[in-house]
Amino acid sequence: MNGKWNWLEEGMRAQQGQVSCVLKRLHTGETWAYQPGAVHSSASVIKIFLMACLFQQAREGRLSMEQRIPIRRDLIAPSAGVLSYLRDVEEMSIRDLTELMIIVSDNSATNLLLNQAGLENINRYLAAEGLEATRMRRRMMDLEAIARGEDNTTSAEETARVLEKIWRGELVSPEASREMMRILKNQQNGALIPWYLDGELEEHSIAHKTGGLTNVVHDAAIVDGGREPFVLCFFGSRVDVPSYGRFMQDAARRIFRQIQEET
Repeated sequence: MNGKWNWLEEGMRAQQGQVSCVLKRLHTGETWAYQPGAVHSSASVIKIFLMACLFQQAREGRLSMEQRIPIRRDLIAPSAGVLSYLRDVEEMSIRDLTELMIIVSDNSATNLLLNQAGLENINRYLAAEGLEATRMRRRMMDLEAIARGEDNTTSAEETARVLEKIWRGELVSPEASREMMRILKNQQNGALIPWYLDGELEEHSIAHKTGGLTNVVHDAAIVDGGREPFVLCFFGSRVDVPSYGRFMQDAARRIFRQIQEET
């Protein structure tokens, strides 16, 4: 993948702030990348890694995905999700909390799962996976921790690597990978990479997770449809979010169509 992706490199270079992109065709292994190793505040993309850690702990027998845990009000976080708006739910299974964490990016569900898995255990798992840029250092919406410089981080390269392992059935186990793929395909936020692609693919063809903070917007996806599946990760920090979001939408469609024409 060289000159044929010049337009994509030019588009990335035109963005303000720190931006990264990884594109990998999953049948051929061809890869194009722009600043793939740059470390970004992960925003909600970190939830992919927490999900993987939970499935690993389940495989080891340290928890059960059907295990029900209490909804602790001190772990309820504002912003994304639904749990912060519910008053009559006293407990929920780890599986259902994981679904909420991914498909509606529920921050409260994430905090409950983080508390269950244990911060040290999560980072030990990340290190065992060979991930260096990816670390979880705080709960969702812990503004005091962010002010202290304790942020969750990852890179486009490491996120793409984990998504590829999910697609290949190599993360945790084939069964766990299939379940993670299913959950990611039920993502409800289609405003970035899937924006145009949803009209060109069968339903539930894109497994992805978005992330956003002030001046931060990411989308990390497995486009599992068309003539050849591919991983596509766009990360942006210190960016103009609407402008970079539109770029992601347009670029994802052009990438998809270019791959269809070549395959």
